[in-house]
Amino acid sequence: MKSCDTSKAKSEEKIFSSEEIQMLKDEVRRSIDSGLKRFGDYYINGYTMLFTIETGVRVGELCALKWADVKDNYIHIHAQQLFQNFDGKKEVYYAPYTKYEKGISEDVRQFPLTNAIESLLNEIKAKQEKLVIESCNTDGRWIIEEAYTSALRRLCRSKVLTITNNHAFRMLFNSNVLISMGITVADRTAMLGHSIETNVKYYSYARKDFLEDVKAKLDAMGTTPQVTPSGHSKIAPFAKKA
Repeated sequence: MKSCDTSKAKSEEKIFSSEEIQMLKDEVRRSIDSGLKRFGDYYINGYTMLFTIETGVRVGELCALKWADVKDNYIHIHAQQLFQNFDGKKEVYYAPYTKYEKGISEDVRQFPLTNAIESLLNEIKAKQEKLVIESCNTDGRWIIEEAYTSALRRLCRSKVLTITNNHAFRMLFNSNVLISMGITVADRTAMLGHSIETNVKYYSYARKDFLEDVKAKLDAMGTTPQVTPSGHSKIAPFAKKA
């Protein structure tokens, strides 16, 4: 252990900055609207990225979501996509529990259906109805984890980003969004589906651009220093020992 680096990774090694997220969102939107053959009329991997940015869900949970999981004011997250080998061939399957539940579903995890998420889902639903798509993909298949992560990796590398994994969206959502909003750690873990210890130790990072934001907030408070009183009326003096 003495020769191992056990220090916590820096923010820039684990999460995207606000500018990088906007860059990815803009690029996905350009791809959706481009009409290029490689993206088609229905760029499901692009829509998947946009959804993950808004929710921070695990990629396996993302691939297992169904329209039935979208309720009036929340999204029910209770399953994941897993794979196993059959005669040397990898096959994916639907597991009715999340990673944190470890095989025993508690069936209680909910994520708020925000205006942004609802708008995105309505756009996807309208596109599916127009193209007569009854599943995630045009050929009736669901989203495959490896296909999505490969598309994400290619996009990030095309933008010369060092971070290329879906997990970075998850940590970014916790650090840049939930913590900045003052959401308690108990509520954050309820939405993201892990323990409080995991959230604090592995998911809570300083934002890449936090210095500028903190400076702006401090400047907005004014530059007059807060003077700390030199004494306290309730401090009782004790006699010194002889």
